[in-house]
Amino acid sequence: MNDDVRRIIYGTIIGFLVVVGSWLSLIYISACGFTLSCYRAAPIVIRTSVPTLIPVSQSQQHAGGQTPAAQFNACKVSAADLIGAWVSAGSPESETFPFNDVNGQPCEGTFANDIQHLFMENQFWYPGAIGCTSCHNAALIEQDQSGGEGNKRSGGLDLSSYQGILAGSNRSYAGAKGTDILGGGNWESSLLYDVLLVHGFVPAGHSKDAPPIAPVFIYAGQHLTEAAATATGAATAAPAATATIAATATP
Repeated sequence: MNDDVRRIIYGTIIGFLVVVGSWLSLIYISACGFTLSCYRAAPIVIRTSVPTLIPVSQSQQHAGGQTPAAQFNACKVSAADLIGAWVSAGSPESETFPFNDVNGQPCEGTFANDIQHLFMENQFWYPGAIGCTSCHNAALIEQDQSGGEGNKRSGGLDLSSYQGILAGSNRSYAGAKGTDILGGGNWESSLLYDVLLVHGFVPAGHSKDAPPIAPVFIYAGQHLTEAAATATGAATAAPAATATIAATATP
C-alpha cells in the first residue's frame, strides 16, 4: 500500500470523526446550551411563595366554586337539603339561615353565597346538565307568547333572581305573580321539592317519568361556632375602637 492510499484512508477516517463530533456537538448545544449542567433537560418546577404549597389549578375547584382549602371553613351538605333549609327558614334574601351538615353539625348560610348559584351553574345537578336559569329566566318569559315557545321552555319561571324565585311559575310576563314554587315555606310540599327530589332530570329539563337524581354534595356556608366567633370578634372590636378614639380625643 503506497503513501497516497494511506493518506486517503486516514483522511476519510479523520473527516468522518470530525463530522460525527460536529454533529453530536450541535445536538448537545441545541439541547443544553453552552453549559455542562444541561439545565434545559431538567423538568420545569412551578413554585409558590411558600415552597411547601402546591399551586392549585382551575380543574381542582369543586362544586360551588370552592377549592379544597376553602372547604375547611365550610359545611358539607346535600344541595337539595340546603335549598330545603333555606325554604323552611322562610326563604330570607339577605339574612342567614340555619342548616345542618352531613354530620348533623349546625351551620348557617345565605341566599347570595350558597343558594343562588345552585340554579345557575352548568354541569351541577348531573354530568352534562345545563344551568336551571338557561331556561328559567326573565328573557324567555318575556318572549312572544303567541307561539307559546317561550312559556314552554321557561314555564313562566325566573330562577335568575331572588324576586323571580318568589314570584313563582306559570307567569305570562316577568312582572306577574305566578304559582308559588316554595310551598309557602313547607319544603316537602313545594313544587321545587318535587322537581329536585321526586322527579328526574332529562336533557330537555325535568320529567315525572325520569327517576330522581343522586344527591349532589357541596361545601356551603360555615359552621355555626365559627360564624358566632366571627360575629363576637367583630362586636368586641367595634367598642374597643370607639373607646380608643374617645381616649385620644380627651384633652
